[in-house]
Amino acid sequence: MYTSPNSARRTGTWSLVGLLVLAACGGGGGGGSTVTGEPAPAPTPPVESTFDRIQEQVFSRSCTTGSCHSSAGRAGDLVLEPGAAYEALVDAPPTHRAAAEQGLLRVTPGDPDASLLCHKIEDELAPDLGIPMPYGGAPLDAYTTDVVRAWILAGAPRTGRVPGDDGGPLGTESDTGELMLDPPASGIQLDVTARELPLGTEETRCHTFKLPGNVDLEVNRFQIAVSGGSHHIHLYRAYDQSMSLPDESFDCNYTVDFDQWELVAAAQLARTDWQLPEGVTFRLGAGEQLLMQTHFVNVGGLETSGQPRVLVNLHAIPEDDVVAHAGSIFGQDRDVFVPANAVSTRSGECTFPNPVTVMAMTGHYHYRGRHFETLRLADDGTEVRPPLYVHEGYEDPLFQIYPPAMSPGFAAGESLRWTCTYDNRDDRDYEFGPFTDRNEHCNLFAFYYPTRTETESTTCIVEDGAATTTVRGSGPAE
Repeated sequence: MYTSPNSARRTGTWSLVGLLVLAACGGGGGGGSTVTGEPAPAPTPPVESTFDRIQEQVFSRSCTTGSCHSSAGRAGDLVLEPGAAYEALVDAPPTHRAAAEQGLLRVTPGDPDASLLCHKIEDELAPDLGIPMPYGGAPLDAYTTDVVRAWILAGAPRTGRVPGDDGGPLGTESDTGELMLDPPASGIQLDVTARELPLGTEETRCHTFKLPGNVDLEVNRFQIAVSGGSHHIHLYRAYDQSMSLPDESFDCNYTVDFDQWELVAAAQLARTDWQLPEGVTFRLGAGEQLLMQTHFVNVGGLETSGQPRVLVNLHAIPEDDVVAHAGSIFGQDRDVFVPANAVSTRSGECTFPNPVTVMAMTGHYHYRGRHFETLRLADDGTEVRPPLYVHEGYEDPLFQIYPPAMSPGFAAGESLRWTCTYDNRDDRDYEFGPFTDRNEHCNLFAFYYPTRTETESTTCIVEDGAATTTVRGSGPAE
């Protein structure tokens, strides 16, 4: 097994907040006389349109990155660029099936509650309506969502300032510089802080701590908020329920020991909100040993200013509501080689020894990565298309959450293949390793149910030309 090299442990800056609650939860410059010898009053500028403010300060800043609602990305067949957004939203039916079945339009003039846009940007999005927006970014602040709602309530006009819009700045919670995430009504919030990074550096740290509280948790929803240029955030639990490590932080640039640690959650975005299927949970024991690995970058396109921080909400449901426990898949190609001045690909495979349903997945590579996809393999090894997952480019890799009716199921013996495509225009090769500027990765993170034991995870490792799938578990049989 591949383990991280020994490294000196140094105490870092970190904190853990355990919050356990078991309760539910105007006029223009027209004509007129002037007094001789005094300057005429300046014309009053025209009133700025509320929609134009939403376009400039919300859509153009938070929604039109390359893989999202740009003319190139067209996520959800929706373009929110200037000149296209108004017609694409107002009185337009959504492509989202559940939203359409509920009679929602993207924007229903006069009725915010019948407008999918409001559902997407406000708190507590229903699980059947997909992913909150802005995708992968900090949520819009309360003032901004109030202005959007006021604009729709006023009939969604293209021009003019609507009641409720006083001209204040619009934007996300991160624009204030403060990371915000309300703690769960039932569950706990984890709060971990890493060290400040000088410009041109990156750092991977491991933070060890115990799950706070004296009650076991059946976690059915994860909310993760990250400040700074995060390359990845991983939450692990120990297989050995008796493990007890000091609360500390230390350098850990390489993969954790998979024989000791089970991956529970993985995030690569500023915001992740993952609702598991009804009754499916990760069970976390009171006081059990946890480890969070944080990788923050202050190089190139990833910028980290100040002290990077991670907030994780673990939402719990009653034990009587649990129908299955969840496991994770960590796929890693350790033979990655990206040749100089060339387009190249690498692939890995997971073969499932037991029947599973995959409920979420995402891909991971470094700066040379251009395309990531996963495919089911037929019994004879041929690829079955269309792909189960696709991401173009490097930034903001999609965390694909599958609705229960569309979750891909695998029979025992079936396989999943992940493929990374690179475009290396440098005069040097890149090999497997942890650093974004001088190494490459081709990793798969996926999550499935049911498990055979209460605690279970699967690793799929390509090394020295061989692909190995290993299922590890502990605790009572399911």
